[in-house]
Amino acid sequence: MVDDVVLPGLADSDDNELPALLVEFKHDVNAYLAARPGRHPADLAGLIAFNQAHADVEMPFFKQEIFELAQQTSGDLTDPTYLRQRTTATNASRAAIDTTIATNHLDAILASTNGPAWVTNLSTGDDFTDFVGSSGPAAVAGYPSIAVPAGYARGVLPLGVSFFGGKWSEPTLLALAYAYEQASHVRKPPTFLPTLTTPAPPSPADTATRPPLTRTPPRLS
Repeated sequence: MVDDVVLPGLADSDDNELPALLVEFKHDVNAYLAARPGRHPADLAGLIAFNQAHADVEMPFFKQEIFELAQQTSGDLTDPTYLRQRTTATNASRAAIDTTIATNHLDAILASTNGPAWVTNLSTGDDFTDFVGSSGPAAVAGYPSIAVPAGYARGVLPLGVSFFGGKWSEPTLLALAYAYEQASHVRKPPTFLPTLTTPAPPSPADTATRPPLTRTPPRLS
């Protein structure tokens, strides 16, 4: 076991992952809507326009920043810029995992899946302060990853650990994850707390004075 390994070269993946993902998102949403029968928005631009026209119902609390960022892209999977971004992100993530495993003679890499659930409110949205996540490298690389329960923050908020590795490492990861579960036995059955009442939408005056949300979800790395 090697404690505290660092995956090299992930900056290239971080810089290119989201731009490539937004192109794919626009392309796939447009393709899906074009294939669906019935009356509905024909593409991502139509969804954005519909939400804007019915903002009091569709966006009473938050907006559609991801939709709008994706709409600004070409949505073209043959776009040379997109192809470069996707290739750069994928290769960087694969190299980071492969190099770390080979250099340290590892069977797999173990990391916290995520930190505890964070607070979301109607003023600032998600608070990603001190966010921890490890799903990015394997997801971008197209490599296998498995998460299992690991404990509870403050006794109630579930935490997990992820095992991930290189291409075709699924048998090893499943064996490690199973062994960890059998040794730890930390999972608690969910208690299904009562559903909270949805608050009333803010008034138009409140919406007009609220600063626009510019924060986007972090790229996990």
